[in-house]
Amino acid sequence: MAVSKMQKLLILTDYQTRGELLKSVQEFQAFEPAAVEDMRYGDNTLSELTTQIQSLETELAQVAQAQTYLKAVTPKKIWSDRFHLTAQAFAKKMTEVRERDLLGQVLALQQKETLLQKQLADLDENIELANKWKTLSFLKKDRRALKATYAIIGTLPEDPNQEKLNQLLARDDFYVERLFQNDLEQGLVVYADRSAKHELKEFLDTLHFDQFDFPFGKLPAEQLEDFKIERSELLAEQKAGATKLKALSQDYADLMFLEEDLYNQKERLRAEQLLASGQELVGLSGWVREDDISHLKELLAETLPEGTYISLVDNTEVSEQEIPTQLVNHPLVEPFEALTEMYSLPKYSEVDPTPLLAPFYAVFFGMMAADVGYGLLLWFGTWYLLNKTKASKSARKNYKLFHILSYPTILWGLFFGSFFGVELPFHVLSTTTDVISILVLSVVFGLVQLLFGLAVNTQLQLKAKDYPSAISDGLGWIGLLVGVILLVLQNFTGQAVLGDIAKWLIILNVAMIILGTAVGSKNKLLGIGSGLYKLYGATSYIGDIASYTRLMALSVSGASIAASFNMVVGLLPPVARFTVGIPLIIALQMLNMGMSFLGAYVHAIRLQFVEFFGKFYEGGGHAFKPLKTYEKYTDLKTRKMEK
Repeated sequence: MAVSKMQKLLILTDYQTRGELLKSVQEFQAFEPAAVEDMRYGDNTLSELTTQIQSLETELAQVAQAQTYLKAVTPKKIWSDRFHLTAQAFAKKMTEVRERDLLGQVLALQQKETLLQKQLADLDENIELANKWKTLSFLKKDRRALKATYAIIGTLPEDPNQEKLNQLLARDDFYVERLFQNDLEQGLVVYADRSAKHELKEFLDTLHFDQFDFPFGKLPAEQLEDFKIERSELLAEQKAGATKLKALSQDYADLMFLEEDLYNQKERLRAEQLLASGQELVGLSGWVREDDISHLKELLAETLPEGTYISLVDNTEVSEQEIPTQLVNHPLVEPFEALTEMYSLPKYSEVDPTPLLAPFYAVFFGMMAADVGYGLLLWFGTWYLLNKTKASKSARKNYKLFHILSYPTILWGLFFGSFFGVELPFHVLSTTTDVISILVLSVVFGLVQLLFGLAVNTQLQLKAKDYPSAISDGLGWIGLLVGVILLVLQNFTGQAVLGDIAKWLIILNVAMIILGTAVGSKNKLLGIGSGLYKLYGATSYIGDIASYTRLMALSVSGASIAASFNMVVGLLPPVARFTVGIPLIIALQMLNMGMSFLGAYVHAIRLQFVEFFGKFYEGGGHAFKPLKTYEKYTDLKTRKMEK
């Protein structure tokens, strides 16, 4: 239950088999490639690899586009599925996917649909235009048949008082045929004697008359029928495309596999950029857990030709900052690793704080959320997500964390006797009448965690053989806090002997803190000064202990708010109470449950990060990032090695 022991390896193989090497390492899922700075590819090769990566990113963007388009008509049970395949089975599946070319078909359908939509939009505009002018009885070309008469087709802007139209109608030498009228304009045909052609044009210009010629070869009424037929044909094409798209949706998983394969290829190309290259050999350097080395050798022996060489690099020649951190914990503790990662991973040589924080975090979360009903809902909800849904590994890890936290929530709910804010007939402490006792209990928990953190720090300093720091930063403070606790107990119990013991403990440990700091310092006088200054840090412990009162505050406030909601609904008349009151109390309790869980989650984290970690933990490690498959939709099954 600690930071995994890591080993750096150098794998040498033929240049021609570098692709198989990277595929095997990716299948292994637990090898982090590292650059060999002085032996990498030349600039030309690196440029080619960069171009290939960009090409894959472009194709990934196309896959995302196709997924968005096809997902709209795909049943959820298809696109929410997860798969469990070996690398060999995945490769076989990809051969089928490439043959079907679902991506090409979907993109072609989408392109056609886009074109059809544009054609329909343009056609609808033409239909609107033809429908507006459908009473027009001649076209521009037909005006030549009018020997003595001149006709102009166009529109006048609409105005409330019809002033322009009235001016036109007032002319006895012009004849006006009104074709349509709407909120913006009115369509007209104005006739005049051919000899008055220029006079008509000049007069219409003063009225802001906009001349119009129907832009099609047929009369609007005839053209309108053609447009409707064309529109029906386009709609039929659109419907046929939708039918084909619906049929293709049954193969939606192809896009999921394709996305994973493209991502896997991209990651291998990125790893290939780190390869060391010679004339005939390539070398892949990287990190692997010591426990996994034999498994890696077995896998490479099966997938690569004979002659592949694996060399262990001496870790003592490597800076600790280069060694990645991989946490390994018991299945019950593993979900809490997410909390440690939120703060910072431990350095390679540092202790993993996850097993130390897990019990405290669970207890504190449960105490602040404390309600049997809320805990049961959390239990059933997370159980369903874990057992009835196909979630990714990271999501399952989070679900498992909250599933574990449901147990202390239920137990603390029984301890405080709270069930959706209703006080149970049995409890150890009540959040309404035993607030002071809960406050004392919170402070006791705080003291226990602080002392535990100091004890861990002492053990780490002793392990590092830094005895002065073990005394001045660990044992001395433990003794000082124990002395203060005894003083408090003496005030409550009246036992004078406790006060005497406390006095000597405080004096002794103050001296230990000062002297321990001085001994560990090169300049002893400055060390004494530093030790005296450290004592000033005792005030921070008051703030640390006070921080734990939030355990009481959140547990009491959550129960009080739930009880208040119950009381409000209980004041409703009987008819309202059993009609609108039911959805109302459910909504209010869900709101309070959400706030309680959020508050417990955040404040329990704060107590670990600020009060607890500050006593012994530094962090600063970088995560182990092996070359892995995407696993967004597919969980890779381990290849079974033949013995």
